[in-house]
Amino acid sequence: MNKDFKSIQHDLGAWLRGQDSSSQPFDNVEPRRLAIYKRLIHNNIQQFLRAGFPVLQEVLSAAQWQRLSANFIAHHQAHSPLFSEIGAEFVDFIATINASQRVQDELPPWLFELAHYERLEVDVLHANFDDSLQAVETVTESTVLHLNSTAQVAIYNYPVASISRTELPTQELAEPYCILVYREPGAEQVRFMQLNSMTAGVLAELQANPLTFSQLFEVLLVQYPEQEPQALAAGLLQLVQDFCERFVLFTRP
Repeated sequence: MNKDFKSIQHDLGAWLRGQDSSSQPFDNVEPRRLAIYKRLIHNNIQQFLRAGFPVLQEVLSAAQWQRLSANFIAHHQAHSPLFSEIGAEFVDFIATINASQRVQDELPPWLFELAHYERLEVDVLHANFDDSLQAVETVTESTVLHLNSTAQVAIYNYPVASISRTELPTQELAEPYCILVYREPGAEQVRFMQLNSMTAGVLAELQANPLTFSQLFEVLLVQYPEQEPQALAAGLLQLVQDFCERFVLFTRP
């Protein structure tokens, strides 16, 4: 019985995902041609993964990297057909790996966080800067503060920015590891900044919604009732002014 086109596509897709090239999905197609097509697809995906996650590939063994990438190709159900989204899909796939699978494949517990951090750099590099934002010259109580539209604030349990083949974390940090990743207007270079928890919280508030300096101060008063208000206000003003000079915070005309 002849298969319909949908069934043929399904069979071809399942064969292309797999690692076994011994069997062929179609008797009427030359095996050599199918093998070349399959190899091209796998090589293209592998190339995107190597380019997007250089540190992750470096710190894993060759066997671990091969198993991880092969399992991604074989099993991940992608939500986007775009090659540019392969990195994001890879991070989503790693997020689904449970503890037993990590133990079986000897994968480190910080695998997802490192992958997320490396993808964050790519997202920020290609993010669009909001041209309607303008630099803040003077911060007043009524100044509406906007976070740089390329900026991302991330909080991790491991020091992802310092992970390398010679520096592998053995346990979670006692305090959250907070990172700001952003790009200055017109720049092609991504900047990184490690933050303390309070500073990360300030930027996270502004990432959710623009606030005036006064509103931001009121939020901090609630979050840190043990802080003396005058000292808190002075510290916040210094922080906001510094981030305005670094092109992290902007306003609108």
